[in-house]
Amino acid sequence: MSLAEYKDPIITALIEKLEADGPPELVGHYIYGDTLAPNKSDLPVVAIARDGTIVQSDGTMQDRQTHSFVMSVIYDWTKDLDQSYDLVRGSTALYRLFQEMNADYSVKPKTIIYALRKSQKLDTNLYISINDNGLQVDYGIGVEKRGTNIFSVEGIVRFNVESTQQKPNLY
Repeated sequence: MSLAEYKDPIITALIEKLEADGPPELVGHYIYGDTLAPNKSDLPVVAIARDGTIVQSDGTMQDRQTHSFVMSVIYDWTKDLDQSYDLVRGSTALYRLFQEMNADYSVKPKTIIYALRKSQKLDTNLYISINDNGLQVDYGIGVEKRGTNIFSVEGIVRFNVESTQQKPNLY
């Protein structure tokens, strides 16, 4: 018996926002949930996965849900090998995709951080939250971590999305 594929509506809202306001080269590369071993030909891959949910009372009539997400951008490091030695040695592709900056240190449009901050509201009663831990971005190198002959640089951003709903047992 196979299970029906579930497309999380919050992940769908995030993908729509990132495809509209994020890096153009990542359009069509977003996937639902974690990935372990993507095909090298599919890179870059952007996996958006749930990390957990906290449900708390928001008064007597509503529950507030804090949904934790982890978004991983897996980028083929070998794509940069035709650049200068200094750039390849410290591949900067992820910095550009996540938070390329102007000379005045402001984040440029069409980056992941810009897209996530452009409008916190994803939908009615659904908001990207930076009140708690903010947007946390980490970078790293994965030498065959994702599979044979995959030399990747990876960026991970952690963030929360908040929503409220009427308590299920209210009436």
